[in-house]
Amino acid sequence: MPTNTQDVVSEYLRRVGSGDIESALELVAEPIDWFTPGSTELIPWMGKRTTHAEIREFFKAAGDNMTAEAFEVTRTITVDRFAVVLGRLQFRVNATGKSFSSEFALELRVTDGLIDRYHMHEDSYAISLAFL
Repeated sequence: MPTNTQDVVSEYLRRVGSGDIESALELVAEPIDWFTPGSTELIPWMGKRTTHAEIREFFKAAGDNMTAEAFEVTRTITVDRFAVVLGRLQFRVNATGKSFSSEFALELRVTDGLIDRYHMHEDSYAISLAFL
């Protein structure tokens, strides 16, 4: 199991990217400070999470409602326990058929080999419009 910040973040992204959420959760602390800003009324998986069960529901709801068209990490910057993952994403909303794209910055903190802070910064307005 990786312990340094760069290795933990890289392995987490690899596991999520392969669709292995259960394995990815092995690298996530519980409780966690997880936040994805956006309208929770329009997009119920947005908002705060603290438990593995809530994170499972996040990935399930997102996967049930959207289809990934592109997800690219362009750079990962790590300093001590902190990492920022920069990239671009594009998804299609299944119910509307509309696609949205956004650059993103994912802010992570790793403590004792586990991710204990996960804050996603993306264009939540563009995402909301795709659901209308």
